[in-house]
Amino acid sequence: MHKQFASLAGVVAFSMTVLAVAADAPKSTTPAATNPPATTTAPAPAPKAATPPAMSPPPSGSMGAASPKAEVKADAKAMKAKSDGDYKAAKAKADADYKAAKAECSKKSGADKTACTKDAKAAHDRAVKDAKAAHEKQEADIKAMKK
Repeated sequence: MHKQFASLAGVVAFSMTVLAVAADAPKSTTPAATNPPATTTAPAPAPKAATPPAMSPPPSGSMGAASPKAEVKADAKAMKAKSDGDYKAAKAKADADYKAAKAECSKKSGADKTACTKDAKAAHDRAVKDAKAAHEKQEADIKAMKK
């Protein structure tokens, strides 16, 4: 299993190198075009821009500006979606970190392996607990905002 991670790390490092080289490379291999020779004639006058028609005030009713309550509701919905996404991302990161730590622990033996596994599990549990607490706080903030 460790060999898979080492191989993956090599691929990632190679990909990052290729991207760095591509970012530094010139955008075009053709020589830059030269500017045409300057002319002695005066430039043509620019055409006059048409004036926009006069704006009328927005009609009253459903087509007007959104009500403050609707804006709050939309903001709360967006905040909830972000909160849910942040929680899922934090949990996925904690799970991935735990999996990597377990892989490192599997290289050890005896009491070292037991202690390593215990520490990895404690770190995972703490990360998930922190993510859940942050998510619940954001949920409470959203709920308070709606009132």
